[in-house]
Amino acid sequence: MDDLIVGLLRHRGAVLEPNSLAIGTPSIRPLGRISEPPIGLNNGPARMHTTVWHAPDGWTILDRVELDRWIVDALPGQHWILSERPLASNLRLPEKPGIDLEIWAPELLSNWLGEAILSGEIHAQVSNNISEVGVDSISEVEEIRLESAWFESIRNQLMTMAPTVDLETWIERNPIGSVRPTAVLVEARIWSVMGILRGPESNTERAWWGILESPLFDSFEVIDDPIFLGHRPDLRILPPTSWMEEALVLESIARVTESRKTYSPDALSSVRLQGTWTLDPSSTEIDAVPILVPAWIMEVPGSSTNILNAVNGKIHPFTAALR
Repeated sequence: MDDLIVGLLRHRGAVLEPNSLAIGTPSIRPLGRISEPPIGLNNGPARMHTTVWHAPDGWTILDRVELDRWIVDALPGQHWILSERPLASNLRLPEKPGIDLEIWAPELLSNWLGEAILSGEIHAQVSNNISEVGVDSISEVEEIRLESAWFESIRNQLMTMAPTVDLETWIERNPIGSVRPTAVLVEARIWSVMGILRGPESNTERAWWGILESPLFDSFEVIDDPIFLGHRPDLRILPPTSWMEEALVLESIARVTESRKTYSPDALSSVRLQGTWTLDPSSTEIDAVPILVPAWIMEVPGSSTNILNAVNGKIHPFTAALR
């Protein structure tokens, strides 16, 4: 089980380093200290610098007495114990200055591993009555880490997308009369979406998408490597009337991530066929960050008012009041 837990964390991109100062007890042993957290959201307290511990299956429950022995030598910091042994009823966790402890009972551990098996991250094979558990190649995880690097870089600050539209050129090419443009910033959200794509013949592929939700532009679309400004312009910010409900977000994610891709009917075949690949909702992990999109309110006296997206050049009706 040690190898399975470590393998799943590494499959999701985590780096666990050995820590010679993590002593533990005979029944609570260290698996390593996380120096690079895993990607994805369903990894519990697997954060930077967390020390991961495993309490293997045994005859006794995991009780306060054993945890008191463990915490004596525990170093300050975050600790995550994954226990195959049931926890004592009404268990109160021991406390020690500087120690942040979280314990996963067998039910949580089983659910976490079970989801990974169902999503195809872990595959189990039985050979010669010996159970072997393998973890898929980490190449997909490394690819996702590279693809999503720009999203991680904007996670903790409100960024503004860089405009690509030259207003004078756009007006020359799209004459709409005597227009009075007003530069503004539009509130939007970028969704980070990761999950398992399922294709024909049980083919699977882990993938990641960045998706821009912009209610004022009535858009929900996949974006690739957007460019952001190094500063926020001092402009009026227009909020949306409302954001999508979660159910509609998930429905829209399923729609925009569905794709036509090639696949091999079997491992030995050189034939390439094309089929529909859809996102497995049970594997989907989502997160969102707010961003700002530059735009112009295009007022034409005596006519309707529109809003021009300064990133993609598309124009939309604008009915909100500009105060």
